[in-house]
Amino acid sequence: MDPSSEQRELRQIGHWLAVNDPDLAAALGAPDALPRRRNRRSVRIAVDLLGVLCIVIGSVTTTFLFIFTGVLVLMIGAYLHTTCRGRSRPV
Repeated sequence: MDPSSEQRELRQIGHWLAVNDPDLAAALGAPDALPRRRNRRSVRIAVDLLGVLCIVIGSVTTTFLFIFTGVLVLMIGAYLHTTCRGRSRPV
């Protein structure tokens, strides 16, 4: 497919979208339309707290499964913290 036909097809899709759903077309065309971030600070903290809670419950009840689950959840939390792309606030 050559670039001119691709551009023509994109214009047709844009025109169809503007006619059938103008609100969505306006939202998609807005320069400030940012994608919603899933890796929010509240989610990272909740994952950390869940991991610590699992480890504490596992330690109190001497259940290895809780401790192991807590360690896995904390590893997921560490991953979330390292992939937050520098959105941390200075202390």
